[in-house]
Order: sequence, then C-alpha cells, then structure tokens
Amino acid sequence: MLTRSVTLLILTATIAQSIGCAISPSIRQAFMDPGKEQRERKQEIHRLVDQRHIQTRLQAASAMLDAGRYADCERVLAEIEKIDPNCKEMVLVRGEALMAQNKFAEAAAIYDKVLQAHPADANLHHLHAVALELSGDSVSAMLAFQRAAELSPDSSLIQLSQIRTEAPGTTTR
Repeated sequence: MLTRSVTLLILTATIAQSIGCAISPSIRQAFMDPGKEQRERKQEIHRLVDQRHIQTRLQAASAMLDAGRYADCERVLAEIEKIDPNCKEMVLVRGEALMAQNKFAEAAAIYDKVLQAHPADANLHHLHAVALELSGDSVSAMLAFQRAAELSPDSSLIQLSQIRTEAPGTTTR
C-alpha cells in the first residue's frame, strides 16, 4: 500500500511538472533525497549528545581541579578534546590547572592560543596577563592587562589589575 502511494505521488509530481505546474522546493527535495530530513535530525541529536557529554565532563574536570587531582583533570580534558578540540571552556580549565600547578609559562601559551580564536574576550586577556606576570614576562603582561582594560573598561577586577605596586626598596617620584 505504501509503495503504491509513493509511486502515485511520484507520478503525480512528474505529470504536474511536465504540464508546467510548479512544485514547491520542499516537495521536490523530499522526492530527490527522501532520507535527508532523518539524517539531519540524527546529526542534530549527535551534536546535542556531544554537547551534553562535554558539559558533564567539564563539571567533572572542574571538581577534580578543585580537589587538586590534576592528572585526573587532564585525563578528562583530553576526553573533551577528542570530542571538540576547539572547546574554549576545556582550554580555560586546562589553563587554570596549569596555573594551580605553578606552570605559568605553559598556561600563558595556552591562553595565547585561545586568544587567536577569541581576540575580543577581555577576561581571556586578563587571564593571559596574569599568567605572563607570574611567569616573569612583565612587559607582555602589562600589554595584555592594557588590552583587557580596553575591551572591558567597566570591569573593576580588570581595572584593579592595572594598578602596579612598587617593588620593595623602590620609591615613586
């Protein structure tokens, strides 16, 4: 019965087109690629499931980071990276883990890499600046702090970061 209905629809569409009747693009697409809608729906479901897995793993990685379980945190972050290598949140947690382990230069390099994709993110510039400052690159840190302040002039945290303290034994004129 179903094949008879489909055959009748195809025949009707062919006759309508041959006598000059317009066929809507959606109907034409349904005849040309009958499984397209299901494939698109399936792809969307897979994308949503992957996003859910990423969010769950990010929560787990953050909890591991808070507990000082850096190796476990990195393992979970590597799982996220397999799903979405461009996940900004994953990279931020990785940078935070490196900062917690006093690996400031590595964290600065990670933040710098993410800044290539998100150059207008003031908080990211601020994190980069902090990592640079703690790694000993004060000049680059000052430039990064300035960029963060330009991008977010209303952020009190970023503005406070602009205030430089004098080193012990120095005076200001």
